[in-house]
Amino acid sequence: MMTETLRRLRAMMNLHGITRKEAAQAMYLSTSALNRKLRGEIGLTQKEAASLLQMVEKRRKPTS
Repeated sequence: MMTETLRRLRAMMNLHGITRKEAAQAMYLSTSALNRKLRGEIGLTQKEAASLLQMVEKRRKPTS
């Protein structure tokens, strides 16, 4: 079952237009592995969660 933390991560990725494929490549994971982690089937490490949040933060800031 998906936890609230995973729901929020998925929502933030969607809101900022970060695709699963793009995130997986940046994290050196297969898209399938990332999807399983975001569904809670396999564990998402703190380092991986931090990496996803960092991607969100980069998208959040204007690039001017």
